[in-house]
Parts: sequence; structure tokens; C-alpha cells
Amino acid sequence: MKLNEGNRVDLTIEVEEKWTTIPYANLRGGGNTLYGYAGIYDINTFGKLIETGIQYDNWDGKGGGLTWFRNPRFLDKHMLIGTDIWYTTRPRTLYNTDGEIQGSYMLHRKKINLVLEREFNEWLNIGFNISVNQEEIKESESNNLIKPQTKKQIENDKRSKIISTQAYFQLGKLNYNNYIVYGKQSSLYLKYAGAETQSNENIKRILFQNSFFWRLPYQANAGLRVNAGAIETESIQHYFYIGGFENIRGYFDGQFRSKAYWQINAEYRIPSFVHEWLVLQHVFFIDAANAADRLSPLTDWENNVYSAGTGFRLISPRIYGFNGRMDIALFSSKKTKSYVSFGAQQFF
Repeated sequence: MKLNEGNRVDLTIEVEEKWTTIPYANLRGGGNTLYGYAGIYDINTFGKLIETGIQYDNWDGKGGGLTWFRNPRFLDKHMLIGTDIWYTTRPRTLYNTDGEIQGSYMLHRKKINLVLEREFNEWLNIGFNISVNQEEIKESESNNLIKPQTKKQIENDKRSKIISTQAYFQLGKLNYNNYIVYGKQSSLYLKYAGAETQSNENIKRILFQNSFFWRLPYQANAGLRVNAGAIETESIQHYFYIGGFENIRGYFDGQFRSKAYWQINAEYRIPSFVHEWLVLQHVFFIDAANAADRLSPLTDWENNVYSAGTGFRLISPRIYGFNGRMDIALFSSKKTKSYVSFGAQQFF
């Protein structure tokens, strides 16, 4: 800025153009399941502040993918509209609660999802979406191990069309300062599908998710996640699958299949090496969960499952999204052969 004669001001603005097309990849393992994905997205497509992306994903060797569109300034800068198109091939192994394999099935799902979200302020978001699913279940050759009632569910659910509506409410905010997280956030999801939505399946689901984080001395962090859910459906692919991969470490993926559940995950995170390019963070965790087909057994402490252990993270504060993790469940309350989980980003 330069002041000239006559109090006139010459203002020079220098604009640095940044690359907004971002490639990414991730590989995760745990609970006897391997999941990977890779994709690319642009947060300023055609210079219009519109986000578009495409992704390939793979569950245990079975491929799928999605593409999406987001306009975060629809009508005004606080309203988002978007759509997702999915094709998922998801193998699912069925266990009993002791971790013994009962069988498996393959889920093929095609989905179109329409999203509308309103941000009222930085700590309150309300959204609504409509989802159109076409699903097909294929039995595995090992299904002779499955109990007759469960086998009947798979046979009856060969093909289905599900049109569902979902409302969600998000209260609170999580703040990120490199690898340190602080704040509180709660989310409530209400989902319905039935004759009124022209769906040939009936689904009623409620899901409540909560995250709490605190900053501690020595650049340490404490985190707590508390989730609970219940669903009314006869479709086995829409049950809650608790264990291993993303809910409770030290168990097989989906080892506890249910219509209702709660889970608690607690972590203490502290770094031993901190540099502007690399951080080595150590984690100590305790996970707990309970899964049942009715609400009343969820308060039966004898049915609870637990795990505890340690892990580490390799984080680069200078590289966005660079966070590799490994967790080892040193203790679990039920017999299991799944101790190690790994992947990108934190467990929660």
C-alpha cells in the first residue's frame, strides 16, 4: 500500500494460486479384515468452490467405489447440497460371540444419496438426506454353518430396493491444532424406510454419537467416544456389526451382530518425539461394548466385552492427512485371535 499526493492510496494485492486437486489413499486392517481406498478430489472445481471427487475402494479383495458432488454455498454460504453415487461389494463374515465362524455372505449395493445441510452457527448443523438403495445378497459356500434362522434371513433378502429418509443433528465442535484435538461434539441420526417411502423393506434406526477431547500438559491429549444405536429391521445387512475394524479393538470385524448396542472408547495420547515434520505419538486405550437384539440386555454387565492396549502414531504436522497408526490389544475379555489393527488416521 502506497500513499500518494492528494491522500490517494495505491493498493497492490498479490494472489498466490494454490493447487486444489488432492489425491489420497488409505489402507486399514484389523479384526481379520483388510480395507483400502484411493481417490482424488477437488475443492474448487471450475473455480466455483464446488467439491467433486471419485474414489476406488476394496474390501478383502472385492472392489467398489463412489463419486460425489458438493456445493457448500447453495443459496447462501451456510447451506450445502450434494449427491453421492456408490457401488459397494462388501464381504461379511458371520461369527458367534466367541469368535467362531458361522458362515459369510457378499453384499452388493448400489446407492444414490441426496444431501441437504444447513449450518446455523459453528456449533449447530442440521441435515436431511434421501437414499435410494438396490441391494443383493449372495450366500457363501460356507453357509452350511449358519443357524437356520440366520440362513433364512439371507435367503429372504436376496434382492431388495430400499428408499430411506434420514434427519441428523450435530451439536458442538471439535477443534484441531495439528495432532491435538479439543472440544465436544454430539450427533443424532434418525432413519426411516417403509411403505410410505415406497421401500420394500421396513427400517427404523436411531444412532447417537458423542466425542469429547481435552488438551493436557506435555502436548498430551485425552479422548472419549460414546456411541449407542438401535434398529428395527429384519434385514441382516442392516444390523449393527460391532468389533475389530472400527468399534472395539482386539476382536474380529463384526464379531458381535445385533439390533442394539453401545460402545465406549477412551484414549490417552502423548508424544515422545516432536518435530515440525514428524511426530511420534504413543496411545493407551480402553474399549468397551455391549450388543444385543433387545434394549434390556444392554444393561447386563456380564454381556459386556472389553479390550485394552497400546499403540503408536506417526504424524506429519506439515503434510495434511499424514497420520499412520498401529494398535495392539494386550487384553480382551473374550477369546480372540485378532490383536493388531492398523491404518491411516486415528481410531477415533
